[in-house]
Amino acid sequence: MQQCLRMLALAGALTLCAALGCDRPTQGKPNHHDHHDSTEHDHGEGLEPISVTLFTSKVLLFMEYPHLVQGEQAAFLAHFSVLATGEPIRSGSLTIEVTPPNGPPVSLTLDTPKHDGLFVPEWVFKTQGQHRLRLSLDGPQVQDIVDVGTIIVHASAHDAEQAADAMAGDEPPDLVPFLLEQQWKVGLLLTAASQQSLTHRITAPARIVPKHGTSAVASPPIAGRLSPPPHAHFPQVGQRVEAGAVLAFVEPPLPATDAIQLIANQTWIQSLELEIAFRKLDLDTKAAEIKSSVLAATAKLDFAKRMIEREAELLQKGVGTDQQLDMAKQDLRLAQATYDAAVASQRANEEVRTHLGEFHAKTDIDLDSGTRRAAHPRRAIKAPITGMVVKSASVEGEQVEAHVPVFRIVNAERVWVRATVSEFDLGSLTANPDATLSLPAFPGWSTDIIGEAGGRFVHLGTVVDEVSRVVPITYELPNPDGRFRVGMLAEVQVATQRADDVVAIPEDAVVLDNGRPIAFVMLGGETFQRRELELGIRDHGFVEIRDGIEAGEYVATKGSYALKLASQSPSSFGAGHVH
Repeated sequence: MQQCLRMLALAGALTLCAALGCDRPTQGKPNHHDHHDSTEHDHGEGLEPISVTLFTSKVLLFMEYPHLVQGEQAAFLAHFSVLATGEPIRSGSLTIEVTPPNGPPVSLTLDTPKHDGLFVPEWVFKTQGQHRLRLSLDGPQVQDIVDVGTIIVHASAHDAEQAADAMAGDEPPDLVPFLLEQQWKVGLLLTAASQQSLTHRITAPARIVPKHGTSAVASPPIAGRLSPPPHAHFPQVGQRVEAGAVLAFVEPPLPATDAIQLIANQTWIQSLELEIAFRKLDLDTKAAEIKSSVLAATAKLDFAKRMIEREAELLQKGVGTDQQLDMAKQDLRLAQATYDAAVASQRANEEVRTHLGEFHAKTDIDLDSGTRRAAHPRRAIKAPITGMVVKSASVEGEQVEAHVPVFRIVNAERVWVRATVSEFDLGSLTANPDATLSLPAFPGWSTDIIGEAGGRFVHLGTVVDEVSRVVPITYELPNPDGRFRVGMLAEVQVATQRADDVVAIPEDAVVLDNGRPIAFVMLGGETFQRRELELGIRDHGFVEIRDGIEAGEYVATKGSYALKLASQSPSSFGAGHVH
């Protein structure tokens, strides 16, 4: 029935063509080659048309045309589908270029498809023999060129019939007709089986955890009241701190006897503060006087040096005397002694000020303000590591217990991914297993831990959990952009078996039929074959085909279930083609 419909379509196609005068098309006027005996002209109605199915990187071409006879008009039914979307070509032009055995190429352009996805060019071939055919699409959906290759034009209808008989053969088994209109309706997509290297992987639940040694808490060594560092606040969450930095102080409560002693100490400290203030004031005054004497001595020394130079110059000219030069030298020695004494006094003053500052540091006295910085004995809480504060005390004066964590610091520049695998999968793991990581927080994202992400395998646990019967497996990852947050849920696919250069197809192409995996391979544009498959390992949406499909064959992915229904009721899906 399908063949009858095809022949009716071929016979009733619109005349868009041109005749080949010297193998050139002429549109809109009669051609003397169109006058043929009706019996001879209708020779092709009983012959199976020639079908061509070609793929480019962009389109699928399914074309049917009769066995070509020299001087007879032939209609070509050219169907085009966009491979990326499974849609028909709905608009745009098609240019047909025919190159005869001897002569220049001849072309014809159709401005628009007759129906969605269908162009119907017609042609009259003046010359017999092998012709080259090329089709060029130009439209908003796609621009592409399809090189059909060689088509044969026969000298007579008898030769065409003999060629058709030679081409006839047995029909392959398990064929499933599925018209292009139906393919377009379900958005059927095709993918070529290809040679790939696949890796079998074990899927394991995981979490992002801190790397060993990169998470720490800061606790007070004694119980007491919290206070912030001098001239600062408690570090805030998200703030980076360096190892050893003072985060806070804790001041312990004092018993009564210690409190009395503290009051006495405070009185002594106050008198000491006053004495230090006076000493500082005296030193500052002396420093100013010494500075002034140093400046004066420097000026005198400079003057004495200039006078010696002057007297020496006068003596050389015969104007001065030796006595005057000797007096200038005496003045220089006195000026130098005065300068040296002033500089020595200045150095001694600076040393005294330095010792006073060291004393202040030991006694906790503020030299500049003359006040005591702290009267209570207190202990510092310091950052044990460099990192980011993720928990911080925020209330000044809060009472805390000894060794209770007040701050938590995490360095997340590198993190660990810790997964768990079943003890029954341990035998399939290699010594340094590769793995891919995905995060529920980022759907569709994944990375190769050891390769792309620059991580490394750390450790496979040696102890099996008695209840869950799982073993931890740990990987380390750099975290430069902060994508991996401690505590995140993750999924790790640990590599086990590997197969190189095997035939693979998308998993979407595999359909279960009575429990057995099958796929549908396109043999022609509207004909598929049901294939039973022997599957191998699966990897990232692809599955190994050990038997059933060869590399380069096109299989249906999206829409494969509709093909399964068609295979169960071929008569419902193989008719109804309209041209």
